[in-house]
Amino acid sequence: MKRSIKLLGIIGFLIMAHACYAFTNKTYFEPEPNTRIGLTFNNDKEDINLIIKTGDTQIGGTLTTPVKPEVSSLVILLSGSGDQDRDETLEGFKILKVIADHLASKGIASFRYDDRGVGESTGDFVNSTIEDHSNDLKNIMDYFKSNIKHPFHDFILFGHSQGGILASKVAVGNTSVKKVILMGAPAVPLVEVVLYQVRQENNEANISKPLIEANVSAHSRLMWAIKDNKNINEALSLFRESTEVILYESSLSKNVVDTLKIEKEALAKTKEFKIIYGLPSLTSFLYYDPSIDLKQLEVPVLGLFGGLDFQVTIDQNKDRMENALLKSGSDYQFITFEHANHFFQKATTGRRDEYPFLEKKFVNRFLDKITNWIIGN
Repeated sequence: MKRSIKLLGIIGFLIMAHACYAFTNKTYFEPEPNTRIGLTFNNDKEDINLIIKTGDTQIGGTLTTPVKPEVSSLVILLSGSGDQDRDETLEGFKILKVIADHLASKGIASFRYDDRGVGESTGDFVNSTIEDHSNDLKNIMDYFKSNIKHPFHDFILFGHSQGGILASKVAVGNTSVKKVILMGAPAVPLVEVVLYQVRQENNEANISKPLIEANVSAHSRLMWAIKDNKNINEALSLFRESTEVILYESSLSKNVVDTLKIEKEALAKTKEFKIIYGLPSLTSFLYYDPSIDLKQLEVPVLGLFGGLDFQVTIDQNKDRMENALLKSGSDYQFITFEHANHFFQKATTGRRDEYPFLEKKFVNRFLDKITNWIIGN
């Protein structure tokens, strides 16, 4: 199952897939003395490691509280796709931890947590669904509402990337949610994001337009065939043939054509994508339309976009998000950081192969813009 998760890196936007067999909506809370499993201090914050029981699953996370609170709401930080730890450590960059520490320095409390099956959290990450994750988030909020030592009744949901889908979904109609922050979050179904990236990757490889569109269609047909459990063999055959043609054309540009190697590689890719698009809970995110939730939001929204974000692009997502929020009538603000990638680091190209070599920090003013908006709205 772990191999399935790693295969997701083949697609630019990593699709989450989780598992929760026998999940129930009933929530169990640890007695207060048992929830405090770790405690650290510095000059302006306190880190408290907690275990929150939710049905058959436990969620491990860190509550970071400021010494001098400026706002009463608790910011709940939601990581992006893939099986992330509570810090959302990606390419050595602890994205959510850096955000949490900055929030605390400005008097804002936050909670971040391990995905199911990661760190202190239990459960089966691969097979759990968007509904499971929504329930986890609701249960976390319920926990803090009833927590005697650290009570919170108002929340700000802060979602990075795919975490933004979860933030908007749970915020709809939830009077405990006072604000939503969407950091590089998609506003279209992820199936559209995936197909967009397939097209872009082929464009970068200088593949001809007719072959690119045939390949995009092959991906689309395979996803829907697996979702509907119909004509799967036919879709797999079409996918393999399209992939062979793409690999062949790429080889021509390099003046090296190995037909046998191309056939083997195309077959391997076909098997890999059959696994990717066949993950049990993939469709719970893949075909979910975030704009439907965005149209129903009744709280202030801050949308953050990276000018060099090639995973959740401005072109594909910003207008859809804005149209939805205009329809909702909610108060919103968008901020675009020109040289920021999907992690909101200062980048040159924004491409994925650049991530390991970038400084592990956000672009200038990114963190201040967030805290200023939280305190000022």
